[in-house]
Amino acid sequence: MKKTQTKKTIKKSELNLQVVLNQMIQWSFECGEILNKHLIESYHSPLKIIDKGKEGVATEADILSEKFVMGKIKKNYPDHRILSEEDAFARELKLEGAKSQEYLWLIDPLDGTNNYYNRVPFFGVSLALNRGSTTIVGVVYNPVNCELFYAVKGQGAFMVRLIGSQEVRIKLRKNKIKKSFKEALLSANLTSKRVEKDLLKEFPEVRAMRRFGSAALEMSYVAAGMLDAYWEHRLQPWDMGAAGLICLEAGVKISGIDGADYNPFNSSVLCAGEALYGPLLGILNKK
Repeated sequence: MKKTQTKKTIKKSELNLQVVLNQMIQWSFECGEILNKHLIESYHSPLKIIDKGKEGVATEADILSEKFVMGKIKKNYPDHRILSEEDAFARELKLEGAKSQEYLWLIDPLDGTNNYYNRVPFFGVSLALNRGSTTIVGVVYNPVNCELFYAVKGQGAFMVRLIGSQEVRIKLRKNKIKKSFKEALLSANLTSKRVEKDLLKEFPEVRAMRRFGSAALEMSYVAAGMLDAYWEHRLQPWDMGAAGLICLEAGVKISGIDGADYNPFNSSVLCAGEALYGPLLGILNKK
């Protein structure tokens, strides 16, 4: 993957989304280098952990990755607001969103901290730029598996993936193959207390269920057709901002679990291929 860097400071009135995208991709690569460095070091000395109480844990790598990307945003876009997982925790920032013409960054410097802490190679960096409640640029990057997903509103979604030494670069398109449940690979947090105990009884036979532990990557996998559906009852804007846009631009059906129009400030998400979306929505909302 070619890494590009743009140093020019751009005023709000001059915002060029292609330039923003290039910057976000570069910043995600550099965040990935921070995460990989600390992951390698963890095999010799334990990761430094920060206990966030009910919110879980963070590692030193989360904080350093966040500090890096927030510094880049503040330098290049000083008039933009930033909503980040670790920063929101520290300042108890209320998730009110931005005004209609205001730029707001939604950043998760390490999505999948539990995986990262346990050295499971499924975690990523999620960066999104909103104008009001609408995401206009989104990037999701897995630095261990070398997977990059990105989108600009109205310009489509793309995936770049290294398989061995070969680079695969494709535009993500609506899947024309209508899978049945028997053919479907679904992902959801079925161990959550928010899920009814007998939910699985409502499901028809499915090929397999998965749980990976990174909403940004799981949603991106649905956009790429590697998963057929994903849902979660409790997410934050930084979890799904970038991946939500990637799903929309890839033609994936996406909404709240209750069927409400998708918005990164909603607390739940359901994304699926068109053939499975309706039936899943009915199952998940059955009284």
